[in-house]
Amino acid sequence: MGKRILYYVIFILLLFIIPPLNSQTVSTRVSTYFYTFERYDSILMNGKYSSTTHLRGYQNFLLDISEGKWSFSTSVQTEEDIIEKSGRGFAYRFYNAFIKGSNLFNILDLKLGRQYISAGTGRGTLDGINLKLKLGKEKEYHLSGYAGGLTPYTYDFNDYGVFFKNFAFGGQLSYFGVKNLKLSASYFNKHRKPQSYTTVRADSSFNKTEYVVDIDEFADQLGGLDFSYRKPKYDFFGKLYYDFNLKKLYRGEINGSISATDKLRFSLGYTYRQPQISYNSIFWVFNYRNFNEVEAGVDYLLNKSFNFYAKAANVFYTDENSLRVQLGISHPNFGLSLIKYTGYSGESDGIYAYFNHELLKSELALTSGLNYSKYRIKNYSDEKENTFGGMLGLTYRPFNRITIDIQGQLISNRIYKTDTRLLLGINYWLFSKL
Repeated sequence: MGKRILYYVIFILLLFIIPPLNSQTVSTRVSTYFYTFERYDSILMNGKYSSTTHLRGYQNFLLDISEGKWSFSTSVQTEEDIIEKSGRGFAYRFYNAFIKGSNLFNILDLKLGRQYISAGTGRGTLDGINLKLKLGKEKEYHLSGYAGGLTPYTYDFNDYGVFFKNFAFGGQLSYFGVKNLKLSASYFNKHRKPQSYTTVRADSSFNKTEYVVDIDEFADQLGGLDFSYRKPKYDFFGKLYYDFNLKKLYRGEINGSISATDKLRFSLGYTYRQPQISYNSIFWVFNYRNFNEVEAGVDYLLNKSFNFYAKAANVFYTDENSLRVQLGISHPNFGLSLIKYTGYSGESDGIYAYFNHELLKSELALTSGLNYSKYRIKNYSDEKENTFGGMLGLTYRPFNRITIDIQGQLISNRIYKTDTRLLLGINYWLFSKL
């Protein structure tokens, strides 16, 4: 692990040492956060619950270097325990690290490396290649295809498993030939092999015997259609996704909104969904059913700053339903929202408020938020539980490229009587033409 990080740092330094070209640009963001909290042990010792105070550090590093049609992008996070080890103690994650070529030969976009795929039914992080061809007289057809190994769950470079049992590939064809309209069809195929493990079981004579448990790979094979049509006065979008392994439609959705006036806007949506379960997954042994959801809303904009809104949604199960109602007002500096749930999913009444204010222009800002809810889970409890959360913070920008954040958090519920936490962060931004 240490060698891989060292090689990566050396590679980044080389990018800065190489003599720059006139059109080369660098964009980077470096963030470091320190998070402190107190953890209580669930075991009672001498009539008291012991506790430990923890301090964790998080670092985020984003870098983009471009020259002409080529660029390099990466996003890395490291975390470590400074006081009291918890879990692995230290970990690093590479969310992406890829080279990109844009509009090569005037028709091709290329990505090579670790990257996040978002193409209709195809979603996830791969270590591989992604190609997009822009075809047609006006380049109204986009054909993309991707393939690669699945990234380890920890986003590091270990525990890949057998490549031919941990991979994904797919593609998407999109059409932009009509103004404001986008149509696309996608296909996605993914296989992941769980790691084998050893366990002790009793044989036919009830003697302890060590067995190796080897599970077949999980598999997904999905296809989908997406569309969207957007204009200033109205917009519509929808999707239809099919699971070839289950031979079932697992998601259908259509949503739209229309502006009656410059201030008044209505929205309406319908969703059909059932769990999308991988082939060979243990979840296949459970019974599951689909549900349908209908949602409607209205927004009223006052003085171009105050947005009053109301939303109502009902989820229809086989023999039950669950209603959600929300009312609120939002403003760039403050907002208030009331929400109520009732029916099969339980009963809940909640309120959320936030207030943000610039104390010193472009230099010091206040952020705050409060939420309270009273809820009861149907068929599990007759009494309602209370939960409260609050946040108060300051953002200080001494220079254009540096921001310092400090934030206090408070949580109170049936599990934690009082849980207080403190977050301190420093962010550095840079954009430069070399």
